[in-house]
Amino acid sequence: MSIAVNTRVVAFQMGGQQRVAAEVTRRLEDVKEIRPGRPLGGVKGHLWEQLALPLRTGGRLLWSPSATGPIAYARQVVTVHDVAFLDAPDCFAPAFQRLYAALVPALIRRVAKVVTVSEFSRRRILEHVAVDPEKIAVIGNGVCGRFRPQSPDAIAAARAALRLPARYFLMQATADRRKNLARTLRAWRAVLPDLPEDLWLVVSGSRERTHVFGQKEAPEDTPRTLFIGYVAEELLAPLIAGAEAFLFPSLYEGFGIPILEAMACATPVLTSDATATVEVADGHALLVDPGDEASIARGIVDLARDPALRARLAAIGPPHAAKFTWDDVASRYSALFEGLEAVRMGSALRPAA
Repeated sequence: MSIAVNTRVVAFQMGGQQRVAAEVTRRLEDVKEIRPGRPLGGVKGHLWEQLALPLRTGGRLLWSPSATGPIAYARQVVTVHDVAFLDAPDCFAPAFQRLYAALVPALIRRVAKVVTVSEFSRRRILEHVAVDPEKIAVIGNGVCGRFRPQSPDAIAAARAALRLPARYFLMQATADRRKNLARTLRAWRAVLPDLPEDLWLVVSGSRERTHVFGQKEAPEDTPRTLFIGYVAEELLAPLIAGAEAFLFPSLYEGFGIPILEAMACATPVLTSDATATVEVADGHALLVDPGDEASIARGIVDLARDPALRARLAAIGPPHAAKFTWDDVASRYSALFEGLEAVRMGSALRPAA
């Protein structure tokens, strides 16, 4: 069985959807990766998917791993990570939101199978799109092997390369307002008198995708806060492992891979008691109300002032994260693809009535 994979997304900076596409694709057998000759985003990228991509599949089953694909190509599996563009439209640039609100539901109705990454996202898709629930399969995400407890030398090298303070909490936040950066910064500012004087907040992540998320809104003059931007892959694990805690109080997530990456590094995690983060953390993180600044503030103080809490979360994180492997994810995708092809072949061989 030969699978065509729409890998347009992997040409861009590594994020959750890019990681899924890359990690699963390299574990599949007999794969034809199809992408434009150069990185194409925005309208040009969508036109390429609708017009050029179907012609290059060679009639194969197509997997589109990043929510969009050719509507005219029914022999397709599309992975829809979430429907935040429908649930939280104000978090996106208006043009992007309108496009995805029209394109993705049409694609969900058209393709052979839809994969999503959590039960939460499955429920939200069914709330918005009238399709047979059996059409939607849940296949979660994994954690790369490099996310693990790091040596003191590796942590020190990352601290020097990124010019990090000796003690810090880490938050990953992009231009995506769902990451809840502005509210977290206000909470951080409010509790600074209650925190150790040498403890900083380090914020990583690119904040440049305004064509998707609209204008960035969070101020960057918060005391004892360091913005370090996009971090190279080789520095991510030691950056996380060197943090005293990882803050992920997101307002909306379809999954939340960074939660598991931090747990795998034995870094205590604070995350949201809403959307899919509860499902992914599954009792192995400190939960806060992401819409309540005071709740986030209390969580920060609890982690900063309670070493026993940090130790407990650091101990229970790695075994939980170890349950989520890309090998398992890829095998589940393979089984799904093989099942669809078996059904198709059976239908082709069945005599006409």
